[in-house]
Amino acid sequence: MSPVPPISHGDFVATLHCCATLAHLKQLHAHAVVTGRAAAQTTTFHLLRFASLRLSCLPYARRLFDATPSPNVFLYSAMLSAYAAASPAQEHAQDSLALFLRMLRRGRPAPNQFVYPLVLRAACAISFQLVRSIHCHAYRDGFYGHDVIRTSLLDGYSRYGMMGDARKLFDGLTERNVVSWTALMSGYARAGKVGDAIVLFERMPQRDVAAWNAVIAGCTQNGLFAESVGIFRRMVHEGFRPNGTTVSCLLSACGHLGILKIGKVIHGYAWRSCVGFGSSVVNGLIDMYGKCGNLVEAKWIFDEVSDRGLTTWNSLINCLALHGCSESAISAFNAMINEGVQPDEVTFVGLLNACTHGGFVDEGLRYFEQMCDEHQIEPEIEHYGCVVDLLCRAGRFQDVMNFINDMKVQPDEVIWGSLLNACRIHRHLELAEYAIRKLLDLNSNNANYVVMLANLYSEGGFWEEVRKRYRLFAYASIRLYFTTSVRTYPL
Repeated sequence: MSPVPPISHGDFVATLHCCATLAHLKQLHAHAVVTGRAAAQTTTFHLLRFASLRLSCLPYARRLFDATPSPNVFLYSAMLSAYAAASPAQEHAQDSLALFLRMLRRGRPAPNQFVYPLVLRAACAISFQLVRSIHCHAYRDGFYGHDVIRTSLLDGYSRYGMMGDARKLFDGLTERNVVSWTALMSGYARAGKVGDAIVLFERMPQRDVAAWNAVIAGCTQNGLFAESVGIFRRMVHEGFRPNGTTVSCLLSACGHLGILKIGKVIHGYAWRSCVGFGSSVVNGLIDMYGKCGNLVEAKWIFDEVSDRGLTTWNSLINCLALHGCSESAISAFNAMINEGVQPDEVTFVGLLNACTHGGFVDEGLRYFEQMCDEHQIEPEIEHYGCVVDLLCRAGRFQDVMNFINDMKVQPDEVIWGSLLNACRIHRHLELAEYAIRKLLDLNSNNANYVVMLANLYSEGGFWEEVRKRYRLFAYASIRLYFTTSVRTYPL
């Protein structure tokens, strides 16, 4: 049997880029092993990066890494980059940090300025304490002065709302690039400081699409939907090409504003410019058409999707529930379960809303129990609010009170407000007074609740009760009056 002829490094790299499948890559790897090329860490580096980034085969990339006796810092960087590019981020962040700890324990090779940004990205996905710990490691090892590490730290601190520390890091940069500007701007937007984010955006010496996306997303996430549409128009006018992230943010804004016309324009732009109909764009289209009332178009887009994830199902269920198509929403939920997609807390908010709008009391209670028992989802205040509203609309006040008393969280104004509204409809005056007392405990400055109760008694002709209630809750009215007066007419 004749020996396998070796190939040059250039031919090896060229052949590597011709690999279309993992089987092709394994053949090339086998050739490298037979010819002795696999012993070189540069060969492993190329194979690892191709397996993880081009073929998205993280397990094979890790096998290549683990088969190397003493990986150098470049192989560690390549493996950490593979984890950083993979999803879900939370799962692979743990693997990334475990690899970094292995690197520290072995002592060789030492981390460099390219390793720390990758590890910081993983730490950001887990906890702020880890970000601070990596910060200390970088400072101790003498890499704190590198701008690439300071920018990664800036992003980490801003993601956890530590904007004072993030601003200090930004001000200490010797060279501020578009990445550092965008990281700080995104942090301000996440912290609800949209004004500061916009001021920073206007001060940027140069912008890229990511910077435009950051300010558009910040406006959308903070409820400034009209502003996000305006910034998008300016973005297009200045010659920047929107991408899938831009389209997703704009679709969300159009859905909240109910402007179907602009939503259709963005849909058409996405189609013509081939920005890519990824899951975020598809879900945004379903959500936008659903919120704007065009359920036919929303359902058509949903039916065209072959690989439906949880978010896609949630978008459909919630838009059907929003417009009172209760039976269709429940049918969609059952179809989702049949396809093996596991629901989450968002799914059950839409499902319980559908039961509320359709008057399906027993079904709603059954789904709530199913959420807790079968799917092990801890109820949040939104779920409790849906069930309270469901029982209130049916006039089942004893069940409502039992349910509220058994809640694992403190009832908020929405819970007591739903009960009060149901008491008004069903003329349950005693329970209405109880609900108002609870509302005043939560917000003693709101005398509107007193007026609502007085109106209930006056509608029934109980004028003496009206006078009693006004005297009983007079402190709330007086406090609201003087608070408003002092604020409006300063002495």
